[in-house]
Amino acid sequence: MANLTPDILSSKVIVAAQNSSTCPLPSTYKWTSSGPLTKPKLGWVALKDFTNVVYNGKHLVYASNHDSKSYGSMNFGLFSNWSDMSTTSQNGMNFAAVAPTLFYFAPKNIWVLAYQWGPTSFSYRTSTDPTDANGWGAVQPLFSGKISGSSTGCIDQTVIGDNTTMYLFFAGDNGKIYRADMPINKFPGNFGASATTVLSDSTNNLFEAVEVYTLQGQSKYLMIVEAMGSRGRFFRSFTATNLSGSWTPQAATESNPFAGKANSGATWTNDISHGDLVRSNPDQTMTVDPCNLQLLYQGRDPSSTASYDMLPYRPGLLTLQR
Repeated sequence: MANLTPDILSSKVIVAAQNSSTCPLPSTYKWTSSGPLTKPKLGWVALKDFTNVVYNGKHLVYASNHDSKSYGSMNFGLFSNWSDMSTTSQNGMNFAAVAPTLFYFAPKNIWVLAYQWGPTSFSYRTSTDPTDANGWGAVQPLFSGKISGSSTGCIDQTVIGDNTTMYLFFAGDNGKIYRADMPINKFPGNFGASATTVLSDSTNNLFEAVEVYTLQGQSKYLMIVEAMGSRGRFFRSFTATNLSGSWTPQAATESNPFAGKANSGATWTNDISHGDLVRSNPDQTMTVDPCNLQLLYQGRDPSSTASYDMLPYRPGLLTLQR
């Protein structure tokens, strides 16, 4: 395992500023990276697709895992410092919540875990204790639609809300990003069977792992999408002033990405792949502090020649330099 970077990992949970100050998004991002934060426990070959919140002052992380036969899901025991991730428990789940999205739905005081490959294209479960990996309620449909022109079908959902509406965004490994919505008072529930295409490009440019966030202190939203580049997987970013509106490229090339080989500072991985910005506010607004951006991502040894499902993905942490 690569050495952990002390100046990144020694700090505890970043708490969002309790004032009106905010920071514009940089036009050019520069990050520092940790090494691999942990490795899979015995019997697992990969840890992937991270979603994370701050819960009672500590990090709570869910992820997909692979055991060399099939995908499953897991969570980590609570921890205060990212350097503690290597010693906290890794807890398997009794159902496969692959590519999970975790958040607190404040209007109904309930935790929601959304995921793919359940009985419908996307599913969800609820809980009052998100730390219990196997304490989630019965599976419910989140989206029952299908998409065409995709070898994978609907994948990599994320959910976000404003004052009136909940939105579902997802990908399809096909150069498109999709959106569905419902009134916030109907959530949690099924977004239905139809979706609108909000972005369209080449498959490599809009591949998967879409995430959408509210920027703290700004009337602006940030979307990141994983792309396939010549130097590895990387994230492109887009912004919008309305979740139901259009998205404008922000840092969207492999040479000037949101996060990738060109600017990550990582030496142990070329891929900056499926992950989640660190959210001090765990609620449905998916709010992030643009003054203190950190990205929990999946990376891997670039020398591995395993099939995709067996690639040795591990968690890493990027911290934005300003």
